[in-house]
Amino acid sequence: MNDLLQLDDHQLTGKQKQIADILWKRGLGVAYMNEAEVAQEAGVSIASVSRFWALAGYKNFKAFKAAVREKIETTPENKLKNSVSQTKDDPLFDQLVDQHFKSLALTSQQFEERTFKAAILTIMKATTVFIHAPASSEGLGTLLEFRLKRFGFSVERIAKSGAEIYESLIHMNEASTVIVFQFVEPLPETKVLLDYAQKCGAGTVLITDRLVSEMNASVDHLLYVYRGEQWEFHTMVTPTVMLEALVIGIGSEMEEQSLEQLKKISRIRNHYKHIVPK
Repeated sequence: MNDLLQLDDHQLTGKQKQIADILWKRGLGVAYMNEAEVAQEAGVSIASVSRFWALAGYKNFKAFKAAVREKIETTPENKLKNSVSQTKDDPLFDQLVDQHFKSLALTSQQFEERTFKAAILTIMKATTVFIHAPASSEGLGTLLEFRLKRFGFSVERIAKSGAEIYESLIHMNEASTVIVFQFVEPLPETKVLLDYAQKCGAGTVLITDRLVSEMNASVDHLLYVYRGEQWEFHTMVTPTVMLEALVIGIGSEMEEQSLEQLKKISRIRNHYKHIVPK
């Protein structure tokens, strides 16, 4: 809000400070409020709120909201600029820790243990696990593939986009489980994958930052992760935590088998360490 509200606290009346305080607390979320809501939260009259905008450098509330909405345009450039503007006055690392803590807390609020455990069981029963991790989630897919293979799972990565996804679809059946990372808007490829998985009886696990989406109804298990507001630079910390939680949960459920796999890789490493040091 620094670049939207240039106010001198020493020149503000008590009521004006109350209004300014609400604007600071609400941040860019003010774009979705009306003057009555601002007045109610600030404990002042609507007339006081209406007079405030001229002091803040705007013709009226509508003009202020237009400036806020311009700031929250969802281009990658603006997301990064908004994140930088929020962290420039304090140590970057401390700010990021605070933001990630908030993201984890909001993810936890939507977390359902029953759904989480059901997703684990769906993955465990699969003869082959298919992973679709397009765009920015590619690294998550690579990490999950590595972890699951350590446990002895047969894993196939689905092409990120285009007609190559059909090469994986022909191998899916009712004994398969499809794990999809899909953030923001669903891709056409995601729609095809989930539709075909449903038709062939494969289990589906969707990790997404959308609580409301057309694709949510077509999956067996939905795992929600909060990645930031629409206008912010989206974090990958919460999806990574969810991924690691799945891996640990799977490892706990198949403890003996997972331990045997880890022992096996240790034996192989020791046998060949004179050729490839471990």
